[in-house]
Amino acid sequence: MNLSQLTVGVVLCASLVPAFAASDNFNRTDLGTKWVSLIGDRARISNHKFVAGLAYMKYTPAAADTRAVATIAATGKDVGHYAGLFVGKASVKFRTNASDMIEVVCFEPTIMSDIDVPGTCFTAMAGDFTAFKKARVTMQTTGTMASIDIDTNKDGSPEYSFKYDFGAAVGGGVGLMGNNEIFTIDNLSTGQAD
Repeated sequence: MNLSQLTVGVVLCASLVPAFAASDNFNRTDLGTKWVSLIGDRARISNHKFVAGLAYMKYTPAAADTRAVATIAATGKDVGHYAGLFVGKASVKFRTNASDMIEVVCFEPTIMSDIDVPGTCFTAMAGDFTAFKKARVTMQTTGTMASIDIDTNKDGSPEYSFKYDFGAAVGGGVGLMGNNEIFTIDNLSTGQAD
């Protein structure tokens, strides 16, 4: 076998491998060096889950990724507090009600963003969805659009899907955020938008 045959073989094998996706199942005691604080410093791992006390944390292995999938769960009652995902300059926040259920889902620019739009919220009270305690969520960005799929019954098919046009390129890079320890986030995986 000569060098050109070996090179062709390596290229063919590499093209058959799916695009690399980063992941974190938080199966350790601390966040480590792959998580960088953009704002705040009260993020931690508790019972193998991410808890954001008051923090925006960027996941460095996913610096260019435009898709994030994670399990988000409400674990306490504190109206108005949130946790969520961000991809590039777009974020999706989940907020609870007094019954310990997630009842508000909002698209907003991240607080580090230069996008000047107010965002939009979808609520259980408005009939946009039924309040839930835990869900597998997928957030993606493409161009100026962000989308979220919410799978509340773990069957792999979302019960709810929402989209929002930010009117400006939102880009990539994945992170997690929150402002109170009443949510957990687990089983994060990232990659490129479909």
